[in-house]
Amino acid sequence: MNNSENNNNEILSFEELRKKLGMDEPPKTETKPNNTEKTVDTTPSTDDIFAQIEQTLNETTETVNESKHIVENGKTFVDITEQYVKKETVTEPEIITEEKAETVIVTPKKKKVRTFNEIFSDFFKGFIPLKKDSTKEKIRKIIMDVAIITIIGCCFAFADLYVERQVQLKQKEEIKETIVETDDFDDNQYVEAWQDVFAKYPTIQFPENMNLKYSYLYAVNQDLVGWVKIDNTNLDVQVVQSSDNDYYLNRDFYGKTSRYGCPYLDFKNDSKYLDDNTVIYGHHMTDGLMFSNLDKYKTLEGYKESPIIEYSTLYETYYFKVFAAFISNAKVVDDNGNFFNFIVTDFVTDEKFSGFVDEVEKRSIFKTDVNVQPDDKLITLVTCSYEFDSARLVVMGRLLRENEDKSVLVDEATLNTSPKYPQAWYDAKNMTNPYADDICWTP
Repeated sequence: MNNSENNNNEILSFEELRKKLGMDEPPKTETKPNNTEKTVDTTPSTDDIFAQIEQTLNETTETVNESKHIVENGKTFVDITEQYVKKETVTEPEIITEEKAETVIVTPKKKKVRTFNEIFSDFFKGFIPLKKDSTKEKIRKIIMDVAIITIIGCCFAFADLYVERQVQLKQKEEIKETIVETDDFDDNQYVEAWQDVFAKYPTIQFPENMNLKYSYLYAVNQDLVGWVKIDNTNLDVQVVQSSDNDYYLNRDFYGKTSRYGCPYLDFKNDSKYLDDNTVIYGHHMTDGLMFSNLDKYKTLEGYKESPIIEYSTLYETYYFKVFAAFISNAKVVDDNGNFFNFIVTDFVTDEKFSGFVDEVEKRSIFKTDVNVQPDDKLITLVTCSYEFDSARLVVMGRLLRENEDKSVLVDEATLNTSPKYPQAWYDAKNMTNPYADDICWTP
């Protein structure tokens, strides 16, 4: 590139700019519709000329700044040829803002598709303490894990309780459906019904003279010994008996494992004839099943609603008038080393029987007009209570005497102002035991 070419690249002179802008061209005329010709002076004013010159100078300067610098023979030359070409071809150069420049320059990356194993691994990393985790993060994860495990455990526990309750309710209905109502049977119908039972269960040895009412139920389980029922409660259930008092604690009537167990007669009791004291045990279930409704006898109003206990053996139905309900202990440690033996089934003397009844009435939550004599038969229903660790709720009734009706003067009943409780009961309430020096009754 020589000096003449270099001069051509210099800034245009005033005259060249004027010529480029067409200022030397003759003025144009404008023709009006009324055919009256009038010459219009289109010569730019001085201000317009300088405005156009300034615009041209700016464009030229911009072009020069954007041009390439060429070094030749130690000299630097500016080549603006390409820029002029670009300026002639680009009519409206796009103004690129900073925001738009970022959009143009930054190319979005292709999103990586994660595999199932990666997702699974990352998920559990959020719960499992890792070596790289800080102490605070490890503690957070441990607390979260314990909470999640606890919640899941509770959900399973509640689900299990719900399912077991439904099974128990269904079983209760199935058992009731086996009961044969014989009240309207005449002698012939009764005999025919037994014949049907024998034909259906030829291998079962039914007790002689047992009540047809429980025949089908007895065929299912020969441990059946009776049925207990109390009006105005949910207590309406079969009673079984085994060779000990543990077997039916956690087994239902069919012998399957169940937290409901099955109400059972004390193994020392005679299942056919009433002893001096017939003792029946049942679980206290928070959902209202089994013996939980015995709780009503903790109040005077509850006693007045249900003063009669109905108990049927396989041979006969008996009715007992409730005369006492009290809280006792199952462990001697909860009563100064003493245990009131409320589960004794027979009394060796009348004095022992009377002493037992006196102890029961001293402990009873309420007092009734039901008197008890040495030749009376008693029934005792036992279930758990929760005043202290080994607490038991005991409800006792006296058998209706010959020619005595089932009516009870419940309005005559009153609360016992100072019933005798085990020592643990007073300790739980921070009270002094007024009976601490009493001699413990023994059979």
